[in-house]
Formats: sequence, structure tokens, C-alpha cells
Amino acid sequence: MKAKSLITLFLLLPMFFFGQIRISETIKTSSIASETENALYFVDFWATWCGPCIAVAKQLSSLQRQYPKDFYIMSLTQENPDVVKRFMKKHNVDLAVAIDYNGETFSRYNISSLPYGILFNAKGEKLWEGHPADFKTFHIEGYLSTNKQRISADKMFKLQSYKPVSVQKEAALKHDFEIIEADAPIANLQIVKTPEFLELSGSLKHIMAYANNVYKNQINIPAKLNQIYRVRFKYNTEASKNKGATILKYLKLKQDSKLVHGELLFFNLSTSHFWDINQINWGNDTPNFLIGDSDIKADNVSLNQVNYQLANLLEIPIVTNNEAIANELHDWDVHYKYFDLMASGLKDTYGIEIEKKISEYPEFIITKKTP
Repeated sequence: MKAKSLITLFLLLPMFFFGQIRISETIKTSSIASETENALYFVDFWATWCGPCIAVAKQLSSLQRQYPKDFYIMSLTQENPDVVKRFMKKHNVDLAVAIDYNGETFSRYNISSLPYGILFNAKGEKLWEGHPADFKTFHIEGYLSTNKQRISADKMFKLQSYKPVSVQKEAALKHDFEIIEADAPIANLQIVKTPEFLELSGSLKHIMAYANNVYKNQINIPAKLNQIYRVRFKYNTEASKNKGATILKYLKLKQDSKLVHGELLFFNLSTSHFWDINQINWGNDTPNFLIGDSDIKADNVSLNQVNYQLANLLEIPIVTNNEAIANELHDWDVHYKYFDLMASGLKDTYGIEIEKKISEYPEFIITKKTP
């Protein structure tokens, strides 16, 4: 009896291990990987509105091409399938794509930021997790050497039923600028770059921080004015060049500024020597930033735009001593996780001297216009 029980348990073990990754709908299978008998499975948590997710997909596609028979990448999003399918019509996607419509897998693995990736073996055991940009070929080689068991993709990913909700196709942008109140809370600023326009979604505080290229806490706004909006700017228009002023005018608000004292990062540009715009080229229909756990790569943006990203990652205001130079467009590769590495990297690569000190920086105060 004991022997029979052990045999039964052994036979049932795969049922407990396999099918660990739950999905609601398969949008497409991989065009560059085998669907059968892979040893490693990588789940790429992403969204169509997440610029860094789209940029890092190029790296993941490269990894997938190198290991088409041992390693399988599934890009998983919580978005509506109609939204994802429209996105895929405009972008060439080689990886497998699926929907976690009910958010079950996102919740199970506590996915709180995007992009994010988790590597599993054929038993459904978690081997690695982190920012997909940090996942390299040596990780794959190492885990392949110790994980020999294999399973097909259709057994690794368990399909869950759900009731789809149709989404109407969005009309083309009719004006240079559009703004509407969002119907759901948005924790952080979402930035979507399309061929026609730039879309910002989030609280007015986050949007105005982006428009001013500053740390979000430099925006002082009453709670009753800090609504959630979706804002679109058509490229190469006055509205796009003056985002903050355009938004304020429409909402009948005004912005004043004052200098306050506090800790900041000071960027001295007196001996700067920046890259040109030919060091990185991701194309016109791609995000400008790829933000990893420790590095920022940027294509054709100003130092002020880089400083906006850095200030909000490091949660500290950043000021420079040359606004004209800080507004020029360049390519960038900046480490930010460790201050000493960031300081030495910026000085050696771009001639920027960094200092952390107590000094003055601007605070922007947004209020309702008086009649």
C-alpha cells in the first residue's frame, strides 16, 4: 500500500508543479521559440503604456533568439485584449503575449512596478526575479546547467476563463491638445509615446512635475485641485512645447514659484562634454527612456528630462547652473543606484560635476485663478 501511495504521489507531483502561470487569454504564441519541451520559462510583466517595457522587449527578443529550444519568454499584461491587439498592429512583436485579465498572476507574485521579470524552471519554481534589463545570457547558461527537466508551454501556462470587456477604438487626436478626467486612480505617471502624440496619465501633480522637469514634491498643489487626468499633446505644436502653460490655461489655474531651502543635487555643467544624438537610436516610434534598477538609458533627450527621471527615482530636487545647455538634446547612459558611481560616471563620461548640498531650489505653487 505504501509503495502504491508513493507511486501515486510521484505521478501526481507534476500536476501540483505544472500550470503555475495562470493566464486569461493567449494573444499570440512566440514566433522565435519552441512551444514544446523548454527547461526555463521567463514571464515578462509589461503594459502597452509602459515605455521602458517596450524598450526592454528588444533585449528579451534577442535573448529568445539565442535560446529558441530551451528558454521561453511570455509577455504578460493586465490590459484589455482589444488594447493589446491594437498595440501589436503597430509594433512588431516576436515574443509570446498573453493577458492576465483578472490580475491573478500579477497579484500572486506581488508585481508592483513595470517592467518586471521572473524566471521559472519546468516545475514552476522561481529561479530569478528583477528588472528584465538585468537578465543576461549568463543567467540562462547557469540555470540551464542545473535545471534539466522540461515541459511544453501549453502545460506551463494554465488558461483561466474570464468575461472580456470590449473597448471602443479611440479616435484620432482632433486638436493639438486634449485633456479629460480619468475614470480610475493612477498611482504614478504613465507616459505613452505614439507616432502622432504624447499621452500623460496621472495626477495633476505628477503631470506638472513632468512638464516642469522637476521632482514631484516641488509641485505644491491643493488636494482638491489634484485630480487624475489623461492629457495628449500633438508633436511639434505650441501646446507640446509649452505643456505646463497649456494645461494651466485650460484648467483656469495659475503657477507661481518661490525659492525654498533644502537638500538637493547640484549639477555643475561648466566643463560638460555631452554625447551627441547618435550614440543610441531606438527609432521614432519607441520610448525615449529605458529605466532599470540601477541605470537610465535615454535616446535624444535633454539633461533636464534626464534630471526629471533622476530626481523622482532618487526623491531629491536637482538643479543645474546652465539652463541652456541642460535643454539641448543628447543620448545618455547614467548609473543612479549608488551616489559615488553616479558622480564618477557623470564626471568621466559627460564632464558633469555632482554635489549633494543644502541650497535653494524652486517650489511651484498651483492655485485657482481669481475671477
